[in-house]
Amino acid sequence: MNKIILKFFKKFQGRKISTQDLTTAIKKAMNLGAHADDLLLIVNLIKDTKNKKYILEKKYILILTGAIIYVVSPVDAVSDVIPGLGWLDDGTLIAYVARSYSDILRDYKEFCKNQKTENIKEEK
Repeated sequence: MNKIILKFFKKFQGRKISTQDLTTAIKKAMNLGAHADDLLLIVNLIKDTKNKKYILEKKYILILTGAIIYVVSPVDAVSDVIPGLGWLDDGTLIAYVARSYSDILRDYKEFCKNQKTENIKEEK
């Protein structure tokens, strides 16, 4: 699996993620079943990092951005045109990334939870 991931990252290396890519990823997340929440969390983490609301090391930004680009790219290991099977590789990649970087995602979830708590306190 690591060889496949490395090959994929080399393919998309240097591509910047756009707001449109993030919007597309959110739409496509609904096709990933159990992995939809993982993709949505990754998308929000990247959005908050881009908007300077959250700080993340560059290497993790690149890896997580690469995962999003893979999902939104029409050219990946198995084309999304193939019903069911086309989403299998996307879901597998997102599951692998979420598992491999679970500490980062857990820290981001905690950050979001703290942000919500602070916003509630400010409203009172």
